[in-house]
Amino acid sequence: MNGIRNIRLKKYLIFLIILLVLALIFIFNCFRHNSSADYSDNSVKGNLSTITTFNFSKVATIEDQVKALDKTSSANVFNGKDSLSKAQYQKIFNTSVVLGDSITEGLSAYGYLNSDQVFCKIGGSILNGDSMFKSAAATYPRFAFFSFGMNDMGNYRGNADNFISKYEKLLKNFKKTSPKTRFFINSISTPSDEALSHNKSLKNYKKFNQALRKMCSSMNITYIDNSYILDENSKLYAGDGIHVNTGYYPLWLNNMILKAGL
Repeated sequence: MNGIRNIRLKKYLIFLIILLVLALIFIFNCFRHNSSADYSDNSVKGNLSTITTFNFSKVATIEDQVKALDKTSSANVFNGKDSLSKAQYQKIFNTSVVLGDSITEGLSAYGYLNSDQVFCKIGGSILNGDSMFKSAAATYPRFAFFSFGMNDMGNYRGNADNFISKYEKLLKNFKKTSPKTRFFINSISTPSDEALSHNKSLKNYKKFNQALRKMCSSMNITYIDNSYILDENSKLYAGDGIHVNTGYYPLWLNNMILKAGL
């Protein structure tokens, strides 16, 4: 009887440990990224696959394997601080598109993303973005990142409401074409003090960013705040205080990866 009882107890302990492992993995992935992000389940699937290879003959053995799994998961966390290779960025974003203006163009111009993933043009604006949105939607991407507003502040003469009204229309049309695509809206990058002093329309960037944040909340879209990048790294400005040099792009891509859970 004691032998049977011990076997049942061992099986019960193994069952509890498996539940604990699954709970830890779930909690780990929930807090891994910003709470507003959509989460990728790749790491969860990977850990679950690993669990199926566990040796369940001894409780102590399972405990050792759980500890090893935890160390592996921790080591693989992307902290967003280190630059990846261009090939890695291309792989991570291989099911994504990015739409925007001449700042966005640097993603493909500098080789961080493939040209067929980046839909942009010099002077790119929501005001004239209909064809750009239509072309991007026709690729049926899994993720779509939008980066507009710098030119729109002037094009809409500081009227954030009209800017948002057109933006929402374009997003809804995109969704009709590609309903499974997840949207992410990038904030307008911070212009330099010198640029602000020479271009009055740029002074509306905070108002336009607030309007973008409000739009994202109403449409249940993730808003990606990138303002800290240039606030903390003024050396990344190009000569005009609006555009950026190549060092800006890894930081921007890293932030999109973290917020989108790629």
